[in-house]
Amino acid sequence: MPHRRLRMVAVSHLAVLSLCQGVALAQPAPPQGRPGQQAQPRPGQQAPAAVPTTTPPTAAAAPAPMPQRIDVNDPALAPVPPPARTLASWNDARAMIEQRSVEFAIAVQEVARAEGVARRALAAALPSLDARGDVNHELAGGGAETLPPGIARPPGEPTGAFQDVEDAPTTLRASLTLRQPVLAPRAWYGIGTARRSVDVAKLSLEDRRRITVGAVADAVVSIVTAERVSEINRVGLRSALERLELTRRRERLGTGTKLDVVRAEQDVALARATLVSGDEALRKAREALGAVLGERGEVGVPQGFSLNAIAAEVQSQCAEARADQRADVRAARAELEIAERNLTDAKLAFAPYVDLSSTLSAQTSLGDESTRRARSWGWSIGAVLTVPIWDGGARYGDLQINRAAVEQQRVRLGAVERTAGLETTQAVRGVAVAEQSRAVAEQSRDLARETARLTQVAFEAGTATSFDLVESGRRQREAELDLAVREFEVVKAKITALLASASCR
Repeated sequence: MPHRRLRMVAVSHLAVLSLCQGVALAQPAPPQGRPGQQAQPRPGQQAPAAVPTTTPPTAAAAPAPMPQRIDVNDPALAPVPPPARTLASWNDARAMIEQRSVEFAIAVQEVARAEGVARRALAAALPSLDARGDVNHELAGGGAETLPPGIARPPGEPTGAFQDVEDAPTTLRASLTLRQPVLAPRAWYGIGTARRSVDVAKLSLEDRRRITVGAVADAVVSIVTAERVSEINRVGLRSALERLELTRRRERLGTGTKLDVVRAEQDVALARATLVSGDEALRKAREALGAVLGERGEVGVPQGFSLNAIAAEVQSQCAEARADQRADVRAARAELEIAERNLTDAKLAFAPYVDLSSTLSAQTSLGDESTRRARSWGWSIGAVLTVPIWDGGARYGDLQINRAAVEQQRVRLGAVERTAGLETTQAVRGVAVAEQSRAVAEQSRDLARETARLTQVAFEAGTATSFDLVESGRRQREAELDLAVREFEVVKAKITALLASASCR
């Protein structure tokens, strides 16, 4: 009898402790802070709705006992180590985009390349000036001249009748030639085509900036989401470990079974596996941000990084526009115009062209007094008319190629316009869908919390099984994770809707 009475007293004390513990386990672990201070939600995230708690009726108005948490210690509860590089603000991200982003750097160089092509096209219609000089020394052979008596020799020539005089073996020549296209319709038309290519490159750069900004914003939101999910996973693992410890105590006192312990251990293993996958998702999100910014390794964001500030900065950098005025749509229209101009350029290959050239030349010979030296110079001007007649059919092939290119680009333009309109419509609708999903997830989270709390109380009262306890805890963790993801998806949907038809300069 004494032993039985002692066991009943111990079980009664444990029941009271378990009842308080059930209320504590139904809620996630609050962050560390000052006593009486409420947990502040992360910037860009709505504060979770307060969950009404029910207290068992008491005979007297006595203060509720403070819930006591079971002390658990596990290496997996330690947070993920911070990355080597952390963004200070959104302006820091913008600076890294312009300096280190690979795709953005390629688009910038495409503009420079198009400007170089345009300058080369302009050079085909401008005059060209070439200078040429050559030295020729004769090693063998050559010519000689015999002068009859009575003919005066030039100064410096040898004297004597009928004496052979050889030409100087070294000759110097220099010329300066100026060429100017007088009639060049194909070159003149190519200047306008090249300028339009520069416009296409600039539009492509603008669209690349829009895509890169969207990718960076998505990566930042993904990191914040993964960090929140990792935090919730640790809270869930801690709760699972506390339930396991409580179940083991019940088994030692004889009020629990080995099956209850095994189920609690299985719940801990499941929470641990979720934590491992969530931490890996956080590392991959940081690496994805580093890849977008052109950095090696992980790039993270500080704890105080505001997602609402990201949306405001993106809105200030990118102006809203219609879907048909998006940069890639305008670039596709310009490419269609370039394709049509290339077809006209192929037709101009049948037109004649005229070049005007003028040459100033001088020549002199070098030798001693026994050789004949000569000097001469001249200035000539001429025009060349070229009429293409037959080139084996190459021009007709160019016509066929450019006609096909025009039709291909016309089809691409239609596809780009449809894609832009569809993306804009889906992005705008996605904001409403994300907000509705968040509301449903918040309601499901509240129900899961209350279910877990009531299941814990029922389990301590002996009206619920350990399976019900473990299952309610698992569903609560899933509801917490789903709500965290839905909250950040609202921010991501707003940024996507803004960038779907925006013009970023």
